[in-house]
Amino acid sequence: MKEIAKYIGVLVMLTGVAFLAIPFLAGTTSNANLIIGVVLVFEGMLGHIYVNNMKKGTLITNILWAIILLLIPFAIFFFSKRAAYTNEEIAAYN
Repeated sequence: MKEIAKYIGVLVMLTGVAFLAIPFLAGTTSNANLIIGVVLVFEGMLGHIYVNNMKKGTLITNILWAIILLLIPFAIFFFSKRAAYTNEEIAAYN
């Protein structure tokens, strides 16, 4: 689980690519598919940066990340970061 948690952002990005590629290959692209795919790719990229950022962060930085990542994806990435790294690993970096 620890290794999967480190790559949750990449998995979200791949889901976004699937949202872009499958309708394209089927020939049924719509604006909704494009918007969902791009949002998932962008959220995955930012989520990967957040999860693999080893700084502990303060309340203000967590609020800023929550605004940037939107609220629900932030919760997913926050708990993935907690699962991926122990407090000792984060403390060793800080």
